[in-house]
Amino acid sequence: MPSKPRRPANQHDEYRSVFQNCSLPILIKDFSVLQKLKKQLADARYRSLAAYLFRNREMMLRVNEQARTVAANQAALDLFGASNLRELQGYHNQAPSRDYLRVLSQAMAAMLSGETRFQAEFKTRALNRKYYDVILCLNVPPEQMRSLKRVIITLQDITRQKQFERNLKKIAQTDGLTELWNHSAILQRLEEEFKRAYRYNKDLSCLMIDLDHFKGINDLCGHQRGDKVLRQTAQMIRSFVREVDIVGRYGGDEFLIILPETPADKAQIVAERLVNVFDGLTNSKKGEIFSTISVGIAGVPNSTVRSPKMLLAQVDRAMYRAKKAGRNTSAVVST
Repeated sequence: MPSKPRRPANQHDEYRSVFQNCSLPILIKDFSVLQKLKKQLADARYRSLAAYLFRNREMMLRVNEQARTVAANQAALDLFGASNLRELQGYHNQAPSRDYLRVLSQAMAAMLSGETRFQAEFKTRALNRKYYDVILCLNVPPEQMRSLKRVIITLQDITRQKQFERNLKKIAQTDGLTELWNHSAILQRLEEEFKRAYRYNKDLSCLMIDLDHFKGINDLCGHQRGDKVLRQTAQMIRSFVREVDIVGRYGGDEFLIILPETPADKAQIVAERLVNVFDGLTNSKKGEIFSTISVGIAGVPNSTVRSPKMLLAQVDRAMYRAKKAGRNTSAVVST
């Protein structure tokens, strides 16, 4: 007698099993409150709900509190460090980060403009206070476009990838010998600080430092000793200036210091102190090899400086002026 065909499993149970066992964190949210708000504001003759949400953060937060998370798989609970759905709902109702608010407002605007897919990166904090970098992908099923009652959100943890990218960027911007900003990176920082000073009418000064007779150190003591002098010089400069100051190896035995919100006369005081420190170290009997330095100083505002390139040219000329004056001294470009 042939056996009876096996009864297929309930389709709803199959979907539930796939949802719960998926390794990708998945949330299902009810955003129907958005449609209600859209109608209210349309009746009040608001032209753009998206613009309204961008301008009114408190309204967006109220909308977010009413947009309920109706389902979350185990991977989503694990990502946020929640033990159950209720704990996750309570966590999402807490004050969100600025980064999350940015993405949330963009997602709301996308849904209300009729888009069925939205993707963005942001940083979130789990219940264990650990921060994660995630890619959020929001999908609205076609049958839910009018109600927005079931919006599917998937999250991909990219924390390791972002850390790897940050490490690569740091390596690309760091001078391997001195661990300061390298040539291209210090020029980029100078451009950023110059634009900021110009925009907000702030002072900005630069010091160009060159080691005196450095070639003689390499020739007499060898390049390994010369490299050690460069590393010691970098450490000394970094320990001498403020935390907000920016120090880079401009090239060879030249170093560039960017002093934000510092007028040229104050920068000259810093330069003279550095000259005295290196002069004292060079003449000490402690066995370490140092070199005296020549320092050029230039800054803005200056009627003849209209770009970072022009500022760099002036500080470079000032440094060579210090060398021509006999080295172991500083020179400033007058404004």
